[in-house]
Amino acid sequence: MKTLIIYASKNGASAEACEMLRERLCAFSEVDVCDVHSSPPSPDGYDALVVGGSIRMNKLDKALKKYISANAETLSSMPSAAFICCGLTDDFDDYVTTEIPRSAKFSLGIHCFGGQLKPDRAKGLDKPIIFMMRQSILSQDPDKSDGERRELPELFPDTIYALAEKIKSLRTI
Repeated sequence: MKTLIIYASKNGASAEACEMLRERLCAFSEVDVCDVHSSPPSPDGYDALVVGGSIRMNKLDKALKKYISANAETLSSMPSAAFICCGLTDDFDDYVTTEIPRSAKFSLGIHCFGGQLKPDRAKGLDKPIIFMMRQSILSQDPDKSDGERRELPELFPDTIYALAEKIKSLRTI
């Protein structure tokens, strides 16, 4: 079995999620992982395809959206999945609606892989923005009991591993 993972990552969350997925898939599949900005291969010849990336400023990477649109027919005709990494996981459904090209149908679903706010990985203006977002979350009143207290975003290993299991189950079909 051969699996292709195409991703876009600015500050490392999507790349880290892809590595977690790759590690799980390697036990039963040949896996190629490619940054969409590095001339990704055609999905032809693969048994499964996973595409995804991080949301930045409420947007999915343009090159990733272009790859999804350009390969929509192939994605729709083979076992495929998409993922989004986002710090504001409450907005995941909105991101799916507005950022994932509708022309592609993902038989293995669209998944929220969580997100991260790590200013040490960021560059340029991203660094102070991520730092301020992180500080805003950390400075919340710890005694707030009205259910509105936010935690720092993190990746969701269980969701990543569940997708790997879905792909693994394709071997028996």
